[in-house]
Parts: sequence; structure tokens; C-alpha cells
Amino acid sequence: MEKINIILVGFGHVGRAFFELLKTTYDACQFRYGLQLELRGIARQKGIMLLSSTQKVLSPSYFSEGELDNLDDWIKEITISDLLNEFNQGVLVDCTPSNLTSGEPGLSLIRLALEKGWHVATASKGALVLKPDELKDLAKEKGLVIKASAAAAAALPTIDVGQRALAGTEIMTMEGILNGTTNYILTRMAGGLDFNQALKEAQEKGIAEPDPSIDIDGWDTAAKMIIIANEVLDSRIKLSDVQVRGIRGINRDIMEKANSLNKILKLFGKCYQEKAGSPWKIEVGLALLERHHPLAMINGTSKGIVFYTDTMGWIAVSGGQSNPKGAAAALLKDIISIYRP
Repeated sequence: MEKINIILVGFGHVGRAFFELLKTTYDACQFRYGLQLELRGIARQKGIMLLSSTQKVLSPSYFSEGELDNLDDWIKEITISDLLNEFNQGVLVDCTPSNLTSGEPGLSLIRLALEKGWHVATASKGALVLKPDELKDLAKEKGLVIKASAAAAAALPTIDVGQRALAGTEIMTMEGILNGTTNYILTRMAGGLDFNQALKEAQEKGIAEPDPSIDIDGWDTAAKMIIIANEVLDSRIKLSDVQVRGIRGINRDIMEKANSLNKILKLFGKCYQEKAGSPWKIEVGLALLERHHPLAMINGTSKGIVFYTDTMGWIAVSGGQSNPKGAAAALLKDIISIYRP
């Protein structure tokens, strides 16, 4: 049995979902994978909560909703660096918000964890799309890994398929519908709503954020495509390299035109080379798909990706929960993959 120390940073929807999943899968991870996943501390803006034992984590009575937010349990006198030093090595789980402008706080967290000898599993995109060169090089120098399934379409196994299932092939192109919010809006517009009606409905259902800019302007799709490409293709693409156009304010005329052509309108990310050996490029924008396209019928909040290869033809994967529980499951999967043989 291998004991793995885990420090969780960020305690919003995804952080809490990960915490709950870790409790419910604790025994199964020991039995199936020989891994004893010990959550040593939770860090958030209120401070840090130290967990003295696994029994404390797993106790059904501990961490009721009131106790979760009890200010007395959150200590401001210690830091994440202190926690990393105390437990020496393990996995830092980054559930902080994605900031595509500065990369913080994820950027500083990942740097700190790697410098201290800790692997990283992250659901945050910013650092990975702004400083991919630096972080890849630092992880390699330290003999550590950064896992980012939760930042690359979460429950949809994009990186896993590209790296493992397609090992030995040459991937020539990748295409993806990777943002559930925009896909939901376009699906509802195809059903007759205008853009503002579809967006409002998505917000009322909790699918879209109160400020949906990152989603509807295409930046979330771009970030996910970058992370997938850099992991699967070993490229070093940054957000500033990508051409991005979103769906903000598109009108019914565009949907009607798509219908008249018997095509499907989707917000689409594409990674390709203009010719063999040239740098990889990513573009994000609206695309008119033929109805027989592998991703044409990905509707609602569902996501999908298709890989075009030299020897296996095209391989498409779709589905995966678009919610905090799906992202938490991706984080747990990444931790297991770091340590399983």
C-alpha cells in the first residue's frame, strides 16, 4: 500500500466536489490501486484547514455544511509552503479559478509545488496556456508531472485518448467541441431561440456564468485546445498564438442559413499543421459541419473531440459530465495515473 499525501487548494464548487469524491472513493482506491490517498490540508482564502487524520476526513459527521465554513477551523498563520514542507511530497490539487490574463493564483501555486518536489493535478487553465514552456521545463527538471485532465474538458478523456489510446499513430488534426455553455446556446438557437434568449436560459439553469465572456467569446475552448495539444502533440502553444472568435451576438439569420445548407453550426476548435513539419496552429470559431461529421450531433452541454490519424483513421470521443463532479473525477483519475504502474 502506497500512502499519497494530497493538499487541496481552492474550495469552490470543484474543490468541494473533489473533497466529497475523495471521501467516497477512499476505500476503493486502496483496494483497486493500492493507493492510500491522504488529504492533509485544504487551503482557501479564509486560511488553511489541517486534517490530522484520514478518520477525520472520512467521519460522516465531520464537515457538515456549517462546519465547512466555521472560521475557527481555518488557520491564517500557516501557508501552503508550510504544508508542502511538512509532508515532503505528494500531489497538490489546484482547484483555484482560471485566470487567462495573469494565470494566477495557479501559476504561483504550480511553480511552488514543483520547486518543493510535489506533483500537480490541476483544474485551472490559466498558467498552462500562458506559461507552458516554463512549467513543462520546470516539471521535467524536477522529475515531476503536471496532470491537467480537469482543465481539458474534465470528464471527457481528451488527453488520455490522445496520449495512450493513439500511441504509435501520427495525429494529423484534432477538432473539438469543448465548451458546454456555447454548445447549449447553439443547440437552443437551432431549436428556435435567439442568442439572448438562449443565453438567459443557460444562466437560469446554471449552465452559463453570470459573466459568460470567457465561454461565449471562445477563450475557454481555446484554452482547452491548447492544453490538449501541448500534452498530446508535445507542442508549446500559448494563448497569444491562437486565433479566437466566439459566438457573442450571433443572429437567427446565421442559424437559418445553416439549416438551408443542411449543416450544423458549432463553436469549433481545430489544431492542425499547414504542412508536415510546420508548427501546430489552433483556431477557434464558428464552423458549419456536415451532418455526417463525427461531432455534428454533439448537442446540449455535451462535448466531444475527434483525432484524425495516419493509421487508425478518425477516432471520436464524446460525453462526460459537464459539472463539478466530472471535474473532480478527472482530478482523481490524474492522481491515480501518476502512481499506478
